[in-house]
Amino acid sequence: MSGIRSRTAWTTGLLAVTVLAGVLTGPATQAVTGDAADAGVSAFAAKLDIGGGQRSCTGTLLNNQWLITASSCFADDPALPLTLPAGAPKLKTTATIGRTDLTGTTGAVRQIVDLVPRQDRDLVLAKLDTPVSGIRPLHPAITAPVTGQSLMGAGYGRTKDTWVPDTLHTAAFTAHQVDATTVGIDGTAICKGDTGAPVFRDLNGNFELAAVASTSWQGGCLGSDETRTGAVATRVDDINTWIRQATAVTATPWKLQMLTTTDTGLYHTARDSNGDWLAFGDVQQAAGSIGEVKVAADAAINGKNYVFAIGGNAHLYEGARLPNGSWEKFRDLTAETGALPGLTKIAVTSTGNGLGLIALANGRIYHNVQDANGKWIKWGDVTAALGVLGNATQVTTSQTGTETQIGVVADKKAFHAIRHANGTWTAWGELKQLTATLGPVSNMAFAGTGTDLQVVVTNATGGIQHGIRAANGTWGVFGDLSPVLGKDPVTSIDAAAVDGEFQTVVVTADGHVKHTLRHANRTWDAADEPTNIPGTPTSIAITGSWN
Repeated sequence: MSGIRSRTAWTTGLLAVTVLAGVLTGPATQAVTGDAADAGVSAFAAKLDIGGGQRSCTGTLLNNQWLITASSCFADDPALPLTLPAGAPKLKTTATIGRTDLTGTTGAVRQIVDLVPRQDRDLVLAKLDTPVSGIRPLHPAITAPVTGQSLMGAGYGRTKDTWVPDTLHTAAFTAHQVDATTVGIDGTAICKGDTGAPVFRDLNGNFELAAVASTSWQGGCLGSDETRTGAVATRVDDINTWIRQATAVTATPWKLQMLTTTDTGLYHTARDSNGDWLAFGDVQQAAGSIGEVKVAADAAINGKNYVFAIGGNAHLYEGARLPNGSWEKFRDLTAETGALPGLTKIAVTSTGNGLGLIALANGRIYHNVQDANGKWIKWGDVTAALGVLGNATQVTTSQTGTETQIGVVADKKAFHAIRHANGTWTAWGELKQLTATLGPVSNMAFAGTGTDLQVVVTNATGGIQHGIRAANGTWGVFGDLSPVLGKDPVTSIDAAAVDGEFQTVVVTADGHVKHTLRHANRTWDAADEPTNIPGTPTSIAITGSWN
């Protein structure tokens, strides 16, 4: 029996070693023997300076105003992390986020002003004094790690030859035991300064946070004679509800509502003003089955999210998600609006107290309005009024002031028209400036921010551009959005205004959903991706809501 200890005894010994060594560190994609992270990679990692150099830890950006890290970083006795009280940290704490090279100036520097610790594990949420933008957060997993799973990490801790590194390092790990609140990891050593670091995994090309580094043997770290490299990280996959509830204090009533059609159905999610995504819900399970859904659209009025979908019978259906999360059942609109044989595309916008619908059916464009009492008129033939657009493939619409803006992709070109408050129309106008800069158009989406019309347009080979039409009718120069959203071909796109900011979402040909927003100061957020989408996405629709 000499030299053999049970798992329980081993874990206790591990914790004891950690306490003697001081505040621990957590994984990095190679914290000790690995490479320094490339600029922009693992930008969600944060360097924590606690008490002006008294302690150093690593954290993870969860959303635009909250980090997650280890309670032991802030506890008076790191061996007793569950004693950490909620509230402002005792020592002034600075977080440097998105700066893989600490000698540089990229990223953001914020003060931590509030702590919300867990009572059952070495974990704490840390509120930043002001939000950060332009840095993609790392979303928590919703499923537990499994034994043998490959994991990664990123931390600012000590390496095998550097006492206080200036760069973020990354490392590879393997999960070797999963317990109720922790996961054992082995591989690259975890050193001082890595405590609280993200332990994450690749989910279909997206990273998600699986755990947070807590304790380690520190084998291979500078100043340590230990040879063992095992470590313990704190699981986060089972506390998503707690995270959302704890961080909700910084959220506003504004939300981005999103519908996604996939090869398995129609699903809904929402993104709050913190940047957190809700879990996807099955729309037809909540609002009734309408058969196979090819495309959907939505618009919100007073927090009520109106959902329109083309059902398996090619009829148009209307349902609604109420502010309390319940659903009004889908109803077939054919009797109210009239039939539209050959209906393939729809778009909808809030006109203030009512709704405006645009449809594409048998190559023609149609328009409809719903008044404040929920009554629809019969379809009006826009094509008859404005002329035929050959080979139309997509429609989009948005309200700016009292005008309804309409966009159509036809013959691989982008066209625009306006329906005025008195019911009259302007003629089709082609966005000819795109011909030279973008080439053949495949997708287009509108969103109104005040009296400005914001437009995103894509081509079939991955080009994507953004432009603005001012209230006086002049168009600004279109700018390239591929540095933000990438150059993968886009199969679907939509846009919305949320609290005065322009947001857009794309579905790429390889099945990813990418989101970004444009702030009032004209800067763009780094592309973000909601995870755990049921099935492979095929089309997307978004709208802004307030409740």
